[in-house]
Amino acid sequence: MRFQSVRLHNFRNYRELSLEIPPGVVVFEGPNGNGKTNLIEALFLLLRGDSFRPTSTQSLLFHRENHVASQFQIQAELTHLDLTHELRLYTSEGKRHLSWNGNRVPAEQVARSFPLVLFSPESLSAIKEGPEERRKLLDDMVLTHTPAAFKILRDFRRSLKTRNRILRDFKRGVTPRSQTIDLLESIDPLFLPLATELTMARLTALRSIQADLEGALQYVLERKDVDISVEYVISSENALHWGRSDLLSAMHKRTVELRESELSSGNSLVGPQKHDIRFLFAGKDSRFFCSQGQQRALILSFKMAQILYHHRTYQVFPFLLLDDVLSELDPIRRSNLIKFLKDIPAQIFLTTTDLSFSMDFGDRGIRVFHVENGAVSAV
Repeated sequence: MRFQSVRLHNFRNYRELSLEIPPGVVVFEGPNGNGKTNLIEALFLLLRGDSFRPTSTQSLLFHRENHVASQFQIQAELTHLDLTHELRLYTSEGKRHLSWNGNRVPAEQVARSFPLVLFSPESLSAIKEGPEERRKLLDDMVLTHTPAAFKILRDFRRSLKTRNRILRDFKRGVTPRSQTIDLLESIDPLFLPLATELTMARLTALRSIQADLEGALQYVLERKDVDISVEYVISSENALHWGRSDLLSAMHKRTVELRESELSSGNSLVGPQKHDIRFLFAGKDSRFFCSQGQQRALILSFKMAQILYHHRTYQVFPFLLLDDVLSELDPIRRSNLIKFLKDIPAQIFLTTTDLSFSMDFGDRGIRVFHVENGAVSAV
């Protein structure tokens, strides 16, 4: 499974770009702020239908001085199982559309067939940041772990958006209390089961990678005596081994307990958008008892475990996108990551401002492209 070519039209800082992509390891190097991450984002958008950066369709459009493009397009040819596929993401009337071999398809269909794993500075900082970053980290894994995850996540977000709108309307005085209660009671039979399904998908993913996570951390830290575990926190309790009925019952109970708080805040306070993930190192919360280097090693190991689990389950390695993460790691962690990736026969894309450190991927081909001012040239 690999990219053969990619073409960009009016995307970010690329007016036009046509790039033939070799197999193996593809390195985009150059100064900051010149479009390296935009290339990684284009590949991610094409395979996921959405960006890993906070963005809107308008912000993805090429603009220079007083000119702003009205639409953009990302197009690529990929090979998988000896077949060639054409993917195209484009905008029309302000909306994004995705096509596969000329037929419009939902993003989840592409994501299931062309999985990816993203390493980014934001993901490496997930432990020390707030719970939202840790939820993003886990949901990214769920999307490659569970075939139905895209639909579950999309449906949950829609129901959460509706529920929050009901609560906001009450807080602003648009809807009276009795009508708001009726609306909440009508949507909760949809919202709570969706919240339960998303939480179950997260729990299943966490349980499945425990052994891989421990092995990966041993590899990264070069230690055999590694004690690593993960907790899934709901209302201060570890729910890692809860079942569906436990989750549904607990969330229903909390909606009753927090009804007045939700009405006064105008926001949903129950559901997976409020859950947290806790990484325990030697039995202690890594947020408070681990150095920054150890925290990054934990997340690095989590991503490595994701790759290993996906291959073991589906017999294919996902695309690997590394956006400026090598410079975020100390020399030992960087060396161990490269050593690990050397044995992963996936197509790898990475960005960097620095080519001075060793990138020994063995006999795998490495092709370097210089990126500057929206121009990409082979080195």
